Amino acid sequence: MKYQPSLPEHNDNVSYEHPLKDFIVIAGWLLAATLLIFWLLGLAVDAMVDRLSHESEARLYALLPAKAMETAPAERAQQVQLQALVDSMRSCAGLRLPATITLTKSDTPNAAVVPGGNIIVFSGLLGQVRSENGLAFVLAHELAHITQRDHLRAMGRAIVLFGLSTLLTGSDSGLSDLLAPVNHLGQAKYSRNREAAADGAALRILNCRYGHAGGATELFAALKEEDEAFAGLSHYAASHPAMQDRIDTLNAAIKANGMKLGPVLPLRLAR
Repeated sequence: MKYQPSLPEHNDNVSYEHPLKDFIVIAGWLLAATLLIFWLLGLAVDAMVDRLSHESEARLYALLPAKAMETAPAERAQQVQLQALVDSMRSCAGLRLPATITLTKSDTPNAAVVPGGNIIVFSGLLGQVRSENGLAFVLAHELAHITQRDHLRAMGRAIVLFGLSTLLTGSDSGLSDLLAPVNHLGQAKYSRNREAAADGAALRILNCRYGHAGGATELFAALKEEDEAFAGLSHYAASHPAMQDRIDTLNAAIKANGMKLGPVLPLRLAR
């Protein structure tokens, strides 16, 4: 009988799947595993931040830049007023560490917390609030972020994401940029929850400072129309709750906690 060479019917060393399909499956599992690890490490960051003592936090602040930016001389008088307002709410916020106000010129009607116990207030905010109480609520919201250490949580998650991308593929791979859009969707919901918690804490601080909750929804009402212009699916990628949702939630909390809505004080800023 003449020998006829032939391949075996089944060869474990040969894949019968399309290479692109194999790549998609492997990449999908790798992405899922990476996001799961990131989520678990994020929970670990939260646990560590919650257990961080005030003394350790103060030592951590000492290692960070004292200020991200400086108040211009033209805004110094208003900065002093804002600092006095923040200082008057520190005891209501239960804040032991100092909170330093920096006023910077910008059309953005917002404020933000940066590492080191600093609150950056953008001058555009002062044109959107009409009362001292409305301004106080926004500042109380930022104080709540400091007491809840949300800025430390955000910084910890950023370090975790960079560390994972470096560990997996090296520091110059750009994996963190690849994962950023997917990660942002998950982080957006987390951020909205933290913002809602800060609103609730700010409401309690405002009520403690003035004896009522008047002015709590002032800024959100002023920005509501602009917010509605970007409504829709963008809500899922937003880092803050929608303005109307924040107004409704605050009004419900005011009612549920038996708070009063007293008269607000006019906002008189130095010129």
